[in-house]
Amino acid sequence: MASILIGSIGIYWSRRFLAHPKVFTVAAVIPMFPGVFAYKAMIAMVEISHLGYTTELFETMITYFLRASFIVGALSIGLSLPALWLYRRKPSV
Repeated sequence: MASILIGSIGIYWSRRFLAHPKVFTVAAVIPMFPGVFAYKAMIAMVEISHLGYTTELFETMITYFLRASFIVGALSIGLSLPALWLYRRKPSV
C-alpha cells in the first residue's frame, strides 16, 4: 500500500515539478528495502557453507530469502501500478 502511495505521489510531483517520477520514488522506496531479512538469509547461507548443511539453517535461509524477495516484489509492483493506471490511454471498460 505504501509503495502504491509513493508511486502516485511521485507521478503527481513529477508533473508539478517537471521531473521524472523516479527522481521522487526511488529515494522514498530505498528505506523500505528489507535489509535485515536479506542479511539474515546471507548469514545463514555463509553458516551452511562453513558449518555444513543442517535442516534448521536451510529453513532459516529459505524463510528469510523468500521474505526479502516477496517484499521487493511487492515494492516493485506497487511502484509500477500507479503508472499503469494513470498513463492508460484506453478506458478500462
